[in-house]
Amino acid sequence: MFKVAILLLVAFTGTLAAQNVTIEGSVVDANTQQIIPFANLIFANFKIGTSADAKGNFKFTIKEELKSETVLISCVGYNDIALKAISLNEKPISLTQKTNELSEVTLYKMRLEKQKRINSFRGKQIVGLGNFSGGAYPSALARYYKRPSDFNEACFIKAIEIQFYRILGKSSQQATFRLRILDVSQDGKPGRDLLDSDIIITKPEGNQKLTFDLSAYKVNVPDAGFFVSVEHIFIEENKFSESYTLKVNDTSGYREYKVDRYAPIFKGIETSSNNTITRCFYKSINGWKSIDLLNTEGSALNGKFPAPAFKILFTD
Repeated sequence: MFKVAILLLVAFTGTLAAQNVTIEGSVVDANTQQIIPFANLIFANFKIGTSADAKGNFKFTIKEELKSETVLISCVGYNDIALKAISLNEKPISLTQKTNELSEVTLYKMRLEKQKRINSFRGKQIVGLGNFSGGAYPSALARYYKRPSDFNEACFIKAIEIQFYRILGKSSQQATFRLRILDVSQDGKPGRDLLDSDIIITKPEGNQKLTFDLSAYKVNVPDAGFFVSVEHIFIEENKFSESYTLKVNDTSGYREYKVDRYAPIFKGIETSSNNTITRCFYKSINGWKSIDLLNTEGSALNGKFPAPAFKILFTD
């Protein structure tokens, strides 16, 4: 009986292994064949995804039945492409660069004489903002900022300060993330990138905040305002585990679960759903969704909503 049990266990383990498939490959520029780091790969119809690393390589394991499903590959400055998961193994994925989609561009010279700072944290309750996808696929957060009224002509984003939330009892690890500046789409949600450049930022270990200088990018604020977005990158260097203790049933008691997450945890604020000034969104596999669609009843937020918050410095 003991030998039979061992044989059954081996057979069962082999069956489980056969149910999974490893997909790995790389992402390159279609014209130059240079690597494209940190591109996102997300299953179009499933809440699964990953990111390419700094060398443009990716690797993930999926259930065998997902081999024929569609994966959307995207990166700032490039056109999205959709491919079957199994084909990602065949050759490097080539992305073509986008052309400038902005219909009208007015050029101004930066004077750097006038400045205005917006502090979204002042007088607010602080919260931590992690992976809104639950660690299942790369997602993003975005917050709207209007154009300051006291700039008559050109108004540029000079710098953005981003703050990070530290979990009690844990060190603040080094983490790499993406910063995006987006225009406002016709439906009021985050729209197109105002920059063709892919801004990748690495937060040093222990840092609770950093300031990114945008002067060189000359981002002229549109009349309709803009969104600041931060995007998690799902690479091994960013991975950490969180433990949760959940009640199974009255007989078995409680059980501890470990879930993989990806740093950094951004610092944000609490806001209410009827706040018309704070327009915040999170990115799901179906696009941008308003944060006030989240069900926060019964959580630590007690019906309120988390919102990303940044300190913005404007100049003329």
